[in-house]
Amino acid sequence: MLLFRDKAIPLNRELRSALHSICSVGWRKSIFISSKLGFAYPYFINNLNFYNFSLIFFLLKNMSMSELRLRRFITNNIKKLHTIKSYKGLRHFLNLPVRGQRTRTNAGTMKKLAKKNRL
Repeated sequence: MLLFRDKAIPLNRELRSALHSICSVGWRKSIFISSKLGFAYPYFINNLNFYNFSLIFFLLKNMSMSELRLRRFITNNIKKLHTIKSYKGLRHFLNLPVRGQRTRTNAGTMKKLAKKNRL
């Protein structure tokens, strides 16, 4: 296991799927990194040498936010929605579905959790 920003990256996985374990790195960004550095598709993490490993994480450092900054950014956006008293912010505050999902027959667990959090 390799550690990157307190996140363990498994050695026996393919490079593109192993990069998914890092927050803020999705499918598209992992494909971009592997193609930018010239790695073929079935390239495993345990085949990397130190130089390639440092190149990958240099690209990651410059391309994406850190995991902590990303989480802080998302929570600040949700708080902003709640302070301006938008409908979306209210739904977040009550722990109900935000994007128009049905709550009459579905989302029973979310509604139970929302009741528990309000008390």
